[in-house]
Amino acid sequence: MTNTAQTGLGVPTLEWVMSIHVSIAAGDELGACTDGQRSNFRILGGHFEGLDVRGEVLAGGADFYLQRSDGVGELDARYSLLSDRGELINIHNVGLIVLSDKARELDAQGIWPVDEQEYQCSCSPRFQVASGRLDWLTRSALIGKVIYPAADLVAIHCYRLA
Repeated sequence: MTNTAQTGLGVPTLEWVMSIHVSIAAGDELGACTDGQRSNFRILGGHFEGLDVRGEVLAGGADFYLQRSDGVGELDARYSLLSDRGELINIHNVGLIVLSDKARELDAQGIWPVDEQEYQCSCSPRFQVASGRLDWLTRSALIGKVIYPAADLVAIHCYRLA
């Protein structure tokens, strides 16, 4: 890894901005497609909290998941949040999940979720909001860490480059 001394550049830091806890349905299998195995995981609801904002995850939308032939999974989720002040927030979240060999074996046996140490899952959330109090979400470079605490629950911890 390159550091400040090697490049002369400052190393960016991450600032937590939001955690989103999403309830999902079991996957609706599309089956084998030209780009891999596809499943849609419908969004059932949930909640979120962040910097001066909190509220609920609205039911609707989905993660249009792709399991590639190389074993890497692609997340492509679109859904909406509603703040406790009545502000609608759309989110489009794309990312990758890479499972260890052990996690792939367990998943093939129908065991999910697996221990967090057995996979790496990150994402790039993009927000759409009305101009005003929350429009800083549209001007920030964000990265997310995705965790699967249960088969029907996804936790996304969002950070901005500071």
